[in-house]
Amino acid sequence: MRLLPIRKISRQSKRLALFLTFCAGYVDAYTFIERGNTLVAGQTGNVVFLSVGLIQHNVTDARAKVLTLLSFMLGVFLLTVYKEKLRIVKKPILSLIPLAILSLIIGFIPPTVENIYLVPPLAFCMGLVTTAFGEVSGIAYNNAFMTGNIKRTMLAFGDYVRTKHSPFLREGLIFVSLLSSFVLGVVVSAYLTVFYMSMLFASWREKIKEKA
Repeated sequence: MRLLPIRKISRQSKRLALFLTFCAGYVDAYTFIERGNTLVAGQTGNVVFLSVGLIQHNVTDARAKVLTLLSFMLGVFLLTVYKEKLRIVKKPILSLIPLAILSLIIGFIPPTVENIYLVPPLAFCMGLVTTAFGEVSGIAYNNAFMTGNIKRTMLAFGDYVRTKHSPFLREGLIFVSLLSSFVLGVVVSAYLTVFYMSMLFASWREKIKEKA
């Protein structure tokens, strides 16, 4: 039998968890649509895409996917080794700084820049963030991978049905909100990307008409 969650979920930690899952979904959708079907948070997807591509002799983005995977692993490893020296243990919010800075810079980088210069650094930053933030007020979760959160959702609801203990219900609802936040990030990113590309295409078309 699983232990009952013993900590009360603070609003601040929950809001931060929702924000992080939203960002993970947002960045993944952006890199998938605009940067060669590569994911910075969902490394399982990169392994699947890479393996299928190799079998189909499609190695166009293989280097970017491999470097993305290695960069994510490096981010997790380095933060694990140096988190005490970097004061990440007491102030995990500091791990967000590299991702925030890089995200601002990427917004001004044209699509012609090769994916290999953008996606692996993003994956490294995501590795830092997912290592620094691993729980919501004592309840372990993952802000980058949804499979584990889906499992925790159904475990919590299953335990609630079996035991009728309300803390399990609250835990399940928390994970539902995290999953919803991730999906919302994906949807918003996909919409904005498509909207931006349509506006850019319309601008190019108007310039072509003017020249004609």
